[in-house]
Amino acid sequence: MQTEAYLDEMIGPYMLGVLVSLAIGLILGLEREYHKLRDEQGFAGIRTFPMVTVLGYVLGNLTDRFTPWLLIVGFGSFILFLSIRHVIKTAVQTPLGITTNLALITTFVLGIMVSEELYRDSVATAVIVVTLLSLKTTFRSLIQNITSAELFAFIKFVIIALLILPFLPDQTYGANNLLNPFEIGSIVVIVSFLNFIGYFLVKFVGSRKGILLTAILGGLISSTAVAWNYASKSRKNPELSREYSAGIIIASAIMFPRLALLVLIFNTAVLTYLVAPVVILTLICLIPAILFIKKDSEEAATEITLGNPLNILNALGFALTYVIILFAVYYGNDYFGESGLYYSALIAGLADTTAITISMANFASDAESMSLAALVIIAATLSNTLIKLFITMARGSKNTAMLVSYIFGALIVVGGLYILILS
Repeated sequence: MQTEAYLDEMIGPYMLGVLVSLAIGLILGLEREYHKLRDEQGFAGIRTFPMVTVLGYVLGNLTDRFTPWLLIVGFGSFILFLSIRHVIKTAVQTPLGITTNLALITTFVLGIMVSEELYRDSVATAVIVVTLLSLKTTFRSLIQNITSAELFAFIKFVIIALLILPFLPDQTYGANNLLNPFEIGSIVVIVSFLNFIGYFLVKFVGSRKGILLTAILGGLISSTAVAWNYASKSRKNPELSREYSAGIIIASAIMFPRLALLVLIFNTAVLTYLVAPVVILTLICLIPAILFIKKDSEEAATEITLGNPLNILNALGFALTYVIILFAVYYGNDYFGESGLYYSALIAGLADTTAITISMANFASDAESMSLAALVIIAATLSNTLIKLFITMARGSKNTAMLVSYIFGALIVVGGLYILILS
């Protein structure tokens, strides 16, 4: 806002709007000019688009001084001109697309937005539009390789994420208000999203790269969800057990710096006591995972059974497991009472490490409590690692269960010794 005020004072509000409109038009016009040169089609480019944006801006300004009808008639005349031109060109040539016409109309509207001093909104909209325009080839390539089943899976995911989830009540029910429909629905969407993204990454990027990219993404969201998904996939595709094992381990490795970031946000002082164990435990995961990947020098086979791109039953199974663990946490805490933070951490870690990490970061107030908080957080991560190990052993292939058990076993032993020595 200070920058806008400074520019407004330097060159005046009208010229500031003209410059913003010009910049927006140049952004869109540059992409259309490039497209026109490649396809040898089109009529609007780097000169036309800036003129249209400035025209929309000027009409928007004149409306305030004269009458709103000036903008209505001007905008309507502009759309009519594009429509007549499109009909004439289509009649004498091969049928043309309407992308450039729609882009010009959007550019006109963006100029009107600038006249209302919506500078940032208009520029952000222009960036989104130019991104959509420039991804034409990418979109076509993807769509040509999408099956009808994958298209319907995408539609179902959109329905779940955008039409069902927002309407679930964000209220708590049941014993100790444990059940929250919106939270449970969010878990279903997260697991479905990971499965969906992983499916297409494996299909279009390749089995190895797709698995690893999904693991990294999943580690930022839920490493437990990654373990649940990848364990079952490794059983269906045992030839990729090494890759799925690496994915589970990498997702777990990302969990440690993610929790350190949470501690940094809520209580920076606790991070001093957490850096050493986080680095050690992260390396215990990362080094073997990298070795698992590099051991097979050739690309893993991509001709694998991809399965359902949107496995709702798998997501619902994970949500049910999460709810069961939530009740286990509650009744476990109720049974143990206040016998110790470690018991609470071990039980809470079975469900999630985020909540216990934030609560312990807020709990610490002096050096002694900060050290204790760091150890309790580590205990929660070990508990969470244990549940992921059980998931992998129960749902994964024999090779995946063996590889993950080696690494997670070492992780639990080292973390447990660290806690025992410093507690």
